[in-house]
Order: sequence, then C-alpha cells, then structure tokens
Amino acid sequence: MPSEVVAVLYRGGLAESRHYGSIAVVDINGKLLYSRGDAERMTFLRSAAKPLQVLPLFETGTYGHYQFSLDEVAVMCGSHSGQDMHVKRVQSILTKVGLNEEALQCGVHRPFHRETAQRLAAAGEPLSPLRNACSGKHACMLAITRFRDWDLKNYMDIKHPVQQLMLKTVAEVTEFPVNKIGLGLDTCGVPVFAVPLAQMALAYAKLASKKATSTDQRRGMETIVQAMVTHPELVAGTGRFTSDLLAAGKGVLVAKDGGESCFGIGLVDQGIGIAVKIEDGGDRALAPVVTQVLTDLKLLPEDALAELAPYLERPIRTYGGVLAGSIKAVPLLG
Repeated sequence: MPSEVVAVLYRGGLAESRHYGSIAVVDINGKLLYSRGDAERMTFLRSAAKPLQVLPLFETGTYGHYQFSLDEVAVMCGSHSGQDMHVKRVQSILTKVGLNEEALQCGVHRPFHRETAQRLAAAGEPLSPLRNACSGKHACMLAITRFRDWDLKNYMDIKHPVQQLMLKTVAEVTEFPVNKIGLGLDTCGVPVFAVPLAQMALAYAKLASKKATSTDQRRGMETIVQAMVTHPELVAGTGRFTSDLLAAGKGVLVAKDGGESCFGIGLVDQGIGIAVKIEDGGDRALAPVVTQVLTDLKLLPEDALAELAPYLERPIRTYGGVLAGSIKAVPLLG
C-alpha cells in the first residue's frame, strides 16, 4: 500500500501542501488494529530505537555495576536539546564509568535549545559532544563497552560487540530477523536499523507492557519506562513535543521521536503500540499527526488529550509573527 495524505498545510483557506505518511497500530501480539498507508514500510527507527538500545545495559549487568540513576537512564533514551540539565547527566554517566567527554565520538552540533545555543555563542564557549543530542546513547554504549572490557576506540563500528548487541536486541524486540534488518548510519555515526513500521509499533507495545524474554530484560523495560515518564524533560527538552507528550501522559504512555520524522508510542498496560512515519522526513507535520492518532483512537484520558490539543494544529506565521496558515492532520475516522 502506498503512503497516504496524513496532514495538510492550509494558507488563505487553500490547501497549499500535503504531507504523506504511514501509521501502524498493533496489539501486543503484533495484530494490526489500525493502519493508514503502508504498515509494512521499511523504516529506519533512528532515535526511536534508543529506549530499545538501552535494554542491553540491564542484560549485561552494566546498570547494576555502575548503579545508574533513573535520570541517567532517561537521558540515555533521549535525543536531548543540549541544555545544562542534559549535560549534567551525561557527565555523571561518564564519570561513573571512568571516562570523560573525549571518549564520545558522536561529534558536535549547536544545541537544539535556542536559548542555550545563544548563550554559548555569546560567551564564546566551544561546542562539546556532551551537548550532542545523542550523547546519552553514546554514553550508554560506552558504559557497556567499558564494563565488558571491549575496545573503546571503535565502539561505533557495526562489527563491534556493542553494536552487534544493539542489532540483536532490536531484532529480538521487533521480532524481525537480523538478516532482514536494514542497516545505515545515523548522523551521530552509529549504525541505525530499519524494520517494517508495524514491527516498530510492536516493539513499543512490548516495551510499554514489559513483555520480555528474560528477567533482566523485563527489569530493563520497567526501569526504562519509569525513567522516561518520571523525567520527560531529559528525553527531549524544554518546549519539545516528545517531552510534553510524556508529561501529559502521566505514566500512561512511553514515546520517542526519531530522525526523518518517525515516532513510536507504547500504551502502558494496554498492550498497544503505535508507529508513525512522515514520508518527506520533515518534522513539521509529525506532532499534529501523532496527536490526531491519539485523539481519534481515544487512547489517552481526556485530561491528557486536552493538554495536547494545541499540537493538533501547527500555526504558520510570517517573520513578523502574523498568522498566515496552519498544518492540520487528516482525521483518521469518518
């Protein structure tokens, strides 16, 4: 099935642009409950894989050895905005492991948080890999590598044991064969994995419901979900949709965005997983579409939906701040 129109940009009362995408909603056994577009579309999970990639932290014994805290686990799962609160946690992880920021090979970029980026630029402070959105994930990989006494220098290589562990874990939780998973490189340099969109939704259903294959994996799922819902601000950042969604859910869901406009959601204790992919890769339609799915399928309490209501329509403004149009998701039902 081809992708379908999932959002429209309206300007002056006319449909100016259309965003195509695919949506898959599955139960804990992988049964497709709802779909739009291509539920079997091969999709790179990108950063939506991060909560899954933290599971080996528990299965290897690394979590207990270094006694990581919930806030540290949350930033490992996150694509953070580079704010001071994020840097503090990544530094703490590295300190416990006995490493410093020089061990991070994720590269540097301006913080997503505008005020932080402006402050650093005004102070002439050089960019640090600690402020990279993926530094928490890299710190997690380094912690496992350090604990297992593997080579720290090439931890990003797909042949490295830690990356093979990541691949094995993603295959197991998505229930998709290792030899069929698509491989690529993320912008932070580590391998990324592609599976059918419905299998991504299944992984989130299992994560939220703690459907595990071992005691350690179940403990990992429980801790990861607890960390993300307790510290939503560390999973993304101030003013970011993912953090606001986690906060509005108040423990009802676990959610994570990924690069090129994909999104995964697991409804805690409901056994339901959702995966969304916007075809053009831009993120401007993502929040309205995800919010529309949750609203139309009535998957959240009324108070949570009320908090998220502003995300149903994304305003388009002139450089002077005048409202010029808006992006609206296409209703799923009716």
